[in-house]
Amino acid sequence: MMFNTILQYFKIIRFLFLLFTQICISQTPEVNQLLIDGEKVFLGNDFLSAKEIYKKAVSLDSINKNCWFNLAACELKLGETDNACEHFYQAYLLNDGEALKVIKENCPNFKSDSIMWLNDVEEKPKFIYKKEEYSLVINNSISPKYDSLLRRRFKSSNILSKYKGQIVIQFRVNSYNDLDLKVFRISGDPKEAEIIKKEISMILNNLVTYVSAKNKGVHVDLWEWWILTFNFLMESYK
Repeated sequence: MMFNTILQYFKIIRFLFLLFTQICISQTPEVNQLLIDGEKVFLGNDFLSAKEIYKKAVSLDSINKNCWFNLAACELKLGETDNACEHFYQAYLLNDGEALKVIKENCPNFKSDSIMWLNDVEEKPKFIYKKEEYSLVINNSISPKYDSLLRRRFKSSNILSKYKGQIVIQFRVNSYNDLDLKVFRISGDPKEAEIIKKEISMILNNLVTYVSAKNKGVHVDLWEWWILTFNFLMESYK
């Protein structure tokens, strides 16, 4: 009995911490106030009322990852695991890395027929370069071969060679053998940023031929995304 009580207390503390990490300034004062109100009732263990507050927040701002995450946290506390997993997934789609951790811990069978974890697949992602096949991921990190090819290609780009600043790229190979790509932290004016994003997208999509992960001979999507950071020290692009 004591062990169960301690375990339950640990889970409460853990999810309170997760909730705290998701509170931030929203895009609108109304949604921000709902996040604050939801936190108060959540801390009072009134998870049902908190759930209703976060449902309203989601209806007002459906692209706010914090609203989705906190709604899912309430549902998880209420034992509504299926809904919680789906809503953590919505937060994950909005680039919430914390949501991915919670899905892995609490939703082991969620979308298991179409999305898998890297360590669970039989064949990890690969790429083909000059008719040779290479592993894209080695020890859960992007392979040095791919990283080297990409950096050399960036250096030869007339656009990127004139850019000064840092670029963070997040990507994965989907089940259609295509690249899912997100580009972050591009400094400069919006017009310049858009030009650089297009150049990066073109380079990554044409650099090699991508082969998705496979399980039992079937191409599958992966939960994991990989991140690469690049620092450009030349003069700003004009």
